Amino acid sequence: MSPVDQAEGLFDHAPCGLLSATQGGVVTNVNETFLSMVGATRAEVVGHYLIERLTRGSKLFYETRFMPMLRQQGHASEVAFDFQLSDARYLSVFVNAVVDIDVSDENSGATIRFAVFDATVRRTYERDLLAARRAAEVSERRVRILQTATTGFGSAETEADLGAALSEAAEAATDASRVGVWLLDGTGQLVRTQGSDHVGRIPIDVHGLLVDALRTATTISCGDPADLEARYPHDAADLRARRIQAVTVLPIIDDGTPIGVLACGFGRSRTLEAATLELLESLTEQAVLVRQRMRLRELLSYQSLHDALTGMPNRLSLQRRLDTLLTRETPDREGVALIFIDLDGFKAVNDRLGHRGGDLVLKQVSQRLSEVTRAGDMVGRLGGDEFLLICENVDEVSVLDIAERLRVAVRQPFTGEAADLPLSASVGVSYHRAGREDNTVGSTGSGSADGTSGGVVTGEALIRLADEAMYESKRAGKDRYTFVQV
Repeated sequence: MSPVDQAEGLFDHAPCGLLSATQGGVVTNVNETFLSMVGATRAEVVGHYLIERLTRGSKLFYETRFMPMLRQQGHASEVAFDFQLSDARYLSVFVNAVVDIDVSDENSGATIRFAVFDATVRRTYERDLLAARRAAEVSERRVRILQTATTGFGSAETEADLGAALSEAAEAATDASRVGVWLLDGTGQLVRTQGSDHVGRIPIDVHGLLVDALRTATTISCGDPADLEARYPHDAADLRARRIQAVTVLPIIDDGTPIGVLACGFGRSRTLEAATLELLESLTEQAVLVRQRMRLRELLSYQSLHDALTGMPNRLSLQRRLDTLLTRETPDREGVALIFIDLDGFKAVNDRLGHRGGDLVLKQVSQRLSEVTRAGDMVGRLGGDEFLLICENVDEVSVLDIAERLRVAVRQPFTGEAADLPLSASVGVSYHRAGREDNTVGSTGSGSADGTSGGVVTGEALIRLADEAMYESKRAGKDRYTFVQV
């Protein structure tokens, strides 16, 4: 093989595409490797502009960046292009180019020589790397939003705090123009827990975006104004006034039951991606767990301050109320009274009806006592068959009238199995007039000891005095009240 043949063979079968073109970009020569790469014949390439083989995006770059740079610098290295193939696919390549000027022939002009390398593997790797990087960024952003939300949820003490934390996290996750959180209240209406927009209460029988998401327990998305107008024309008018063009509403679900909704409004047409919806669902699930914790805390707090059988305030709750009244007492107040009630004959009720029957009687008694007390007074159960009423801003005449009403209420006949069982109440009343700090005992002669602590009347002392007065009523024949003033 002659050196010429060797050179031609090397040119045609080089491991890269080789071609030459005029200064205007018309191909003048090309090797077999390039023809194989682009799937074309020599006649389809030679004599044609190289730009004709490029995809639309590559054509723009070729004309506006590549050729001006090549003319200015005389060379270019590893420039990325995409060649359009005949079967609608494209081939990613890297191109090296140099401008070759034949100084021996002034009329020949410049020739551009190209070396074209298949970059499919490298471009695929770069795309995968970019996709992985974007996925990592999305994951990092998701974790950051969840961590920030966890901090906000952790410091939430009320449903308003919880709604604000969920709204802030949803806004960070979606870049929404407006975010709102609505929760069902005890009347079956949706109530906004946060936000500057006053929406008020929304009955759940109203047709609308929020209610539909709640009723169906599914996410509802309207990605543009036309979709909103077609599906929710009433909501669309209000949203237009607020410059909202797209809305996504997610139900907030607690143990399979929808309890509220999270709504995200956007100032432009937008449909949230699956990953973003998944993030919002995770946020609502976190919020539900926090709400469950709040409810449990409220329940434990309620149980610690209320009697399990009757639901009335218990001893601890009564003691706190009494201490608060005595602490904030002012000279212009009438006075504070404690009325201690102990049931007469309740042992016979338990012996005949058992504890279940006795519990039913105690519930009836607690209801009667609650019905005859003044608004603002607190009546509670101390335990067993003992009850205590705290009256504030009351005078001596009024407190005796209240004690009598309580006594009469207990004497009324009972219903059910306890109908023929007599029940009455021994009542003891301790009264402290505002501004009075001595330990004077009233004229009833209950035998009370000192009712003060260092010159200041305490709740514990008033309870003890009322208890002693109650026992005086029992000794005097039961079904009566005894009054002590301190």
